[in-house]
Amino acid sequence: MLAATVVAQPLFESSPWRPFACRRQPNGRFFWLVAVSALCLAFSLSTTSSAVADEASVTKVEGQCFGPIRFQVTVGKSLSDTDRQTLLLEVQQRLDDINRKMSTYTNDSDITRFNRDLSTDWIAVDLETAQVVDLALRISEQSEGAFDITVGPLVAAWKFGAANPEGEDDAKIPNAAEIQELLTRVGHTKLQVRLEPPALRKQVPNLELDLSAIAKGYAVDEVARVAERLGYESYFVEVGEEVRAAGQHPAGRKWLCGVEKPLELERAIDLKVPLENMSIATSGDYRQFRIVNDRRYSHTIDPRSGYPTDGHVALASIATADCSVADAWATAAMVLGPEKMQQLANEHRLGLHIVTRNESGEFHSVRNDRYPTPVVENRTAGPNWIVMVGATVLAFGLALAGMSVGVMFKRKPIAGSCGGLANMPNSGSRSPCELCANPSQECRELGRGAKAAREAREASEHKH
Repeated sequence: MLAATVVAQPLFESSPWRPFACRRQPNGRFFWLVAVSALCLAFSLSTTSSAVADEASVTKVEGQCFGPIRFQVTVGKSLSDTDRQTLLLEVQQRLDDINRKMSTYTNDSDITRFNRDLSTDWIAVDLETAQVVDLALRISEQSEGAFDITVGPLVAAWKFGAANPEGEDDAKIPNAAEIQELLTRVGHTKLQVRLEPPALRKQVPNLELDLSAIAKGYAVDEVARVAERLGYESYFVEVGEEVRAAGQHPAGRKWLCGVEKPLELERAIDLKVPLENMSIATSGDYRQFRIVNDRRYSHTIDPRSGYPTDGHVALASIATADCSVADAWATAAMVLGPEKMQQLANEHRLGLHIVTRNESGEFHSVRNDRYPTPVVENRTAGPNWIVMVGATVLAFGLALAGMSVGVMFKRKPIAGSCGGLANMPNSGSRSPCELCANPSQECRELGRGAKAAREAREASEHKH
């Protein structure tokens, strides 16, 4: 209706402009439709344009490693098909190489060979395997034995991990005597490592290793090195639930890592953590657990006692430079609990986010200052009003232009409601509304009323 008035105004230069008073405006519906459509379009553009731009400016490759584990690598630039395939191929080859050396599922890996060998002499391994074991032993010392790569036999006894026999009675749990016997072949102090020449040595013949609590983090670090070797300075690497990010997202913000809520029956993001040149690893007891005789047993075993953790810690997330370090400490945090882990996190300069569960199943979280501050979404924030206003103005401008063409070149009067112009006669005492080509019933009544008033006024003037 505003458009009709603006176009009509020059035709009645002597008529004063007034607010509109028409109650029924058929063609106004068209303009409202245009306005609403423009607003919806603008809102959609304002909320999705950045996401589209983000997706267009990155390249993502993904695949599978270490059995069922998914990996994903995102680099902060748009790659050609050739470069994309090169990235995927080199990442997959590096992950497969790590798996061949450190997997407990592969028959000829360094770890499998070491576990089968009952010798207490030095057993030669690849330098890379020895370096990962060396790091694991250092974190075992720092965590006061809470992290231990020799815990495998206990994990298997509690029916978790790769050695869990299928078809056995799931209700069976080890008794105290069995646990004590297993503890004689568990403990990081029973393992030695050397780097030159690389080799491992047992102090007890049946000692076994399982690197699953550190190998994924190490794999993330190695994939990051692949990306850097290929010249990518901005990237986001994820293997399982362990991640590492470098540089910034092309959109000019930090990369975001999602940390789950420790829920058993659903998957939901609890935190969106911004990362730049940092890694995050997360462990929890909400995916792998057993319930025997109405008691819940976590898959995380305390290597010092031989028993699963008590379920007080539901989730632990560690932030630090190297993902291998974060991965190992996330497991240790599940064993140590919030108080002791906070102390050790401060000593070793680790970011810590830990979620505990009380007897009622309620969660409580604690974070230290080194853990990145999660992004808080402003749910009350409106859309991009600049975009919306611009789109609306453009839509109305197009409508005005279309009407102007019809009026000026086709010499057609404006169709629709007069918007109250019937009560604004021009110098010739004629209502502008009388030019309307398609007046509504109300407009006709207004026009007849205006005509009757004019004729009465003219008759009165003649009489005098």
